[in-house]
Amino acid sequence: MDSVIGFLKNTMFFKDLSDRELEPFLSIMNRRKLDDKTILFLQGDPITHVFIATKGKIKIFRNDQAGKEQVLHFKQYGDLFPHVGFFRQGHYPAHAQAIENSEVYSMSLKDFEQVLMANPSLSIKLFRMLGDQIVGLQQRLEELALRSANERILLLLLRLCETHGAADGNDGWVKLNTRFKNADLANMIGTSRESVNRMISQLRKDDALQLKDGEYRIRPEILKDQLLSFN
Repeated sequence: MDSVIGFLKNTMFFKDLSDRELEPFLSIMNRRKLDDKTILFLQGDPITHVFIATKGKIKIFRNDQAGKEQVLHFKQYGDLFPHVGFFRQGHYPAHAQAIENSEVYSMSLKDFEQVLMANPSLSIKLFRMLGDQIVGLQQRLEELALRSANERILLLLLRLCETHGAADGNDGWVKLNTRFKNADLANMIGTSRESVNRMISQLRKDDALQLKDGEYRIRPEILKDQLLSFN
């Protein structure tokens, strides 16, 4: 029990809660192991459970009418998903698939909502988190409409430094703790893999980015300076 509470306190949604506030969730959480390529849920299915990633990486994606995959998010340690369907009947807005051996905690949506209704402060925290998600979505839509492909790549890399990165030494480098393929980055911002390849190659020449076996090391300050040059 203590290990689960410790885990929850390292997640964005639960980190500010006391042990007493966390206790109601412990009885409704079930751990699931997912092999690589396992589908967790499909777009359009009724929402029955919410999940917290504990290990590995979960890809959230859609397919357009032509069958092309669009990656929306990558969920990893501590991420709660999906962010829709609370307090109403709804459907999963996208597919979720493990892209490496992973683990999640699952909670019945009905049980999860009952805990929230019994603890209004938790509901307020959830709504704040949903608000942050909406702001992030609005920013991505603005980028698609107003920014060039190279600008969108720089902005994406900066976001990943914040959401998936950690300082790597004292010289300004940030290492992403999730491996990404260039095709993943391209799908996340609606551009071509060739555009990402060219930009990554240029950033490596500028000593703003290092890439080895899918692991990225990035200098955010250099990316910010390059982004300013587009204005």
